[in-house]
Amino acid sequence: MKSIILPMTADCPGQQTLTLAAALARRNRAMLTGLFIRPDPRAAVPYTGEGMSAVMIQELCDAAEASGKADADDGYTRFTQALEAAAIPLKDTATAESATARWQVAVGQIADHAGRRARTSDLSVCDGPEGMGADAADVFHDLLFRSGRPLLMVPKATKASGDIGRHILIAWNGRAEGARAVGAALPLLVDAEKVTLLQIGDPDPDRPDVNAIADYLAQHGIKAKTLTPSDTGGNIGEQILSAAHKEGADLMVIGAYSHARWRELILGGVTKWLVGNSDLPIFMSH
Repeated sequence: MKSIILPMTADCPGQQTLTLAAALARRNRAMLTGLFIRPDPRAAVPYTGEGMSAVMIQELCDAAEASGKADADDGYTRFTQALEAAAIPLKDTATAESATARWQVAVGQIADHAGRRARTSDLSVCDGPEGMGADAADVFHDLLFRSGRPLLMVPKATKASGDIGRHILIAWNGRAEGARAVGAALPLLVDAEKVTLLQIGDPDPDRPDVNAIADYLAQHGIKAKTLTPSDTGGNIGEQILSAAHKEGADLMVIGAYSHARWRELILGGVTKWLVGNSDLPIFMSH
């Protein structure tokens, strides 16, 4: 895991997410890209310019440009403070020996940049969409559904101190999304002190069960503890989070939105519940 991207706006991410991203880069000797996305100043001009003179339109654009640059400067300060705390230098060229970081500014909408730029990174890091800045939900969903890459979601309620991934719990259901998440998380799993595999209830007979994924991990030198509690019939997300706390995990790995996204958003689902209620960081892939 050598390339990590951290999309930023005036509203996000929070300080804890910045700290975790820097710690993750340092631990993996990775390049951390701080990508600040600021609005196009032309978007400040109303679609209907009736009654507005050219001077007024220019003044609006100039004010929006100044505000955007000020927000980017503030983001740069927050980013570099996190780097200093983690002893990571700003350097455009990546090195294999130590972590480095770079700063980039993009102009436009979140959907113009976040997911697309994350496609050439090993991992993106972002706030959880619940209870954070106004842009947090847009960044989270754009990364998850448009990047094609895994992301690390840091919920507002997390108490993580900055070094996570010592004990990783994998919530396994045999679906393709979970398999992609486990494959993408291999660098973290290899480095973890403990890995726990959780399968709740009996699996679909057509899908690989917890023993199959345990065997896969063993081929990578990862010895995992397996848990196969019976499904109590309650909320599966709540059962996963409860097991993670009971086992002392500091990070969860899940496949995101195994069912159709619209179905989970409307009717609810495991991913939706965990995203909205977890106090542990979640490594996920769709």
